[in-house]
Amino acid sequence: SSSSEGMNLVVVKDDERQLLNIEPIPSEHLLDTYKRKIADEGRLFLDEFQSIPRVFTKFSIKEAKKSHNQNKNRYIDILPYDHNRVELSEIPGDLGSDYINASYIDGFKEPRKYIAAQGPKDETTDDFWRMIWEQKATIIVMVTRCEEGKRNKCAQYWPSMENGSATYGDIIVRIHESKTCPDYVIQKLHITNGRERTNGRDVTHIQFTSWPDHGVPEDPHLLLKLRRRVNALSNFFSGPIVVHCSAGVGRTGTYIGIDAMLEGLDAEGRVDVYGYVVKLRRQRCLMVQVESQYILIHQALVEYNQYGETEVSLSELHSYLNNLKRKDPPSDPSLLEAEFQRLPSYKGWRTQNTGNREENKSKNRNANIIPYDFNRVPIRHEDDCVKEGEHDSDDSSDEDSDCEESSKYINASFITGYWGPKSMIATQGPLQETISDFWQMVFQRKVKVIVMLTELKEGDQELCAQYWGEGKQTYNGIEVQMTDVNCCPSYTIRAFDVTHLKTKETQKVYQYQYHKWSGLDVPENPRDLVSMILNLKQKFLARPITEDNRSTRGVPLVVHCRDGSQQTGVFCALMTLLESAEVEEVIDVFQVVKALRRTRLGVVSTFEHYQFLYDTIASTHPAQNGQIKKSSQQEDKVEFCSEVEKTDKEADLITIDLTPSQPGENGPSEVCDDSRAADSTKGTESSTNGPATPVLT
Repeated sequence: SSSSEGMNLVVVKDDERQLLNIEPIPSEHLLDTYKRKIADEGRLFLDEFQSIPRVFTKFSIKEAKKSHNQNKNRYIDILPYDHNRVELSEIPGDLGSDYINASYIDGFKEPRKYIAAQGPKDETTDDFWRMIWEQKATIIVMVTRCEEGKRNKCAQYWPSMENGSATYGDIIVRIHESKTCPDYVIQKLHITNGRERTNGRDVTHIQFTSWPDHGVPEDPHLLLKLRRRVNALSNFFSGPIVVHCSAGVGRTGTYIGIDAMLEGLDAEGRVDVYGYVVKLRRQRCLMVQVESQYILIHQALVEYNQYGETEVSLSELHSYLNNLKRKDPPSDPSLLEAEFQRLPSYKGWRTQNTGNREENKSKNRNANIIPYDFNRVPIRHEDDCVKEGEHDSDDSSDEDSDCEESSKYINASFITGYWGPKSMIATQGPLQETISDFWQMVFQRKVKVIVMLTELKEGDQELCAQYWGEGKQTYNGIEVQMTDVNCCPSYTIRAFDVTHLKTKETQKVYQYQYHKWSGLDVPENPRDLVSMILNLKQKFLARPITEDNRSTRGVPLVVHCRDGSQQTGVFCALMTLLESAEVEEVIDVFQVVKALRRTRLGVVSTFEHYQFLYDTIASTHPAQNGQIKKSSQQEDKVEFCSEVEKTDKEADLITIDLTPSQPGENGPSEVCDDSRAADSTKGTESSTNGPATPVLT
């Protein structure tokens, strides 16, 4: 800064004077306080956030500005204060060799619990690993992807599995294991110092991959899950936890803020988010960079406070479930029943205008089960289909009140599965008049498997129109030919060739009809159902999620029962839970059902259905002496991946049972441009445009 010393003194006073006196929030008032502050477009949150100085000018920033250190900084205005910068050991004759853009950060009680760092640049990866070695750090939390929206956010500073190892200065980094999960990647690394004859040490690198390019994650639970993974790794000997994003302030500050405040909530039953963010800013400028991140910390605290921890590892599932089912005294509800009662219903949390239109009412089998507008499945009109791919009508949303002009209505909803949004479609059993719409949807979405969880009739009542026939049938320009039938004891598999008569394109579709499950009951034999799921997963291409196949529009799986909610909801939840059990060896029934309820009405609506999910996973993974016994069907392992854009998420940020109105435009993004002008007052991260979160009423 070119301001004189005299000016600086005035600024210092202003720094402190603009701070507000915000009371800590007791846990029992968290939800009400949140609702109060988010009201009126988040005005109170904005006032709080804007009162915190972006930089405390009383702290000097000299080392970072020295000419020999300038190219080590990713952003010219995000620099560590001198008083708590991480100092590397000096290399004789190398000017500035003790400098890295990283700051020590105090935890809730523990001094220097974290190091907040910028994402390494190609020129600073050697320094970064030297810091990891010298600080004896064993956990790195990376809250960015290397590239986002064609922008370089961070160098890839670790070796790939193909290469196995890489050398950064004196530090040799070997990679032993890399595990990809839907929202994060965990890599087990081992580092040694070529100059020292000491033993190497293990370092765990956990990269969170679900932070959207703009805004914040829609579900604060994702960050609670990340924290759980990180804290499962940390112990007394793990050294400071190194957290970085690109600049090392926005997402980094948000993660640290959530971790520290949850620790405080557990320890004291209250949280001082405002006070802690002020403390963060005294240790690194711009920590918690935009208002939406400040709000996200509060959302994560509310989520945790409302619902607690419901994830359980498979090895502990049996004893955990027995404990949940115990009634003490017998007249009281069990813990499992209490858990089910805590689930929010989300009824009416989003609009359902399209399905309730006069011209669409006859297309609904059950007038109470109407898809939400934001995730209903649009069908392109025939003329558009021929121009395949010229425009994508996926983006039907609350704002899109007239999106029917370009798409037909069907009572069907996109469902988020284990690997991300739009992994499945839940729909009602077709009515006679909607059979051709059903097949158009199957064809347009390149569906590979249809799961039918109902019979055609129950007594005289039609549950589902027969949407196929023997031989060839034509439904409004789509020809469906049954090519094979295979009957198993509890389910039937039918194979169809589905041909678009105009374009002559044919797709192979398999239908699995499960016979042993009526309405509100649970399946007679859950093992049958699981073996059917393992069988149908063979029909998907096993493809790891990559940026390339995320963008294809196909949805591999359509699930229907009579109304597309009762059995369908339980089945979709079970698919996700089985996948989670296989990949991560943990399940979270509560969170899976909670997320599912936001996508369609009436799913997992009874306690029997909820308990069935727990029981089925427990019976599929029998425990022996605390170890999980691998089921004999494990060799049927095929990854079931969504092939759709992860960023295609609605901005429904609130998972607690509140009613958001329309999300506004995304708020300002974080600093993300290396070539920014030196005048840091023009920062892109100003929050004066109002919150980047849905406003709650």
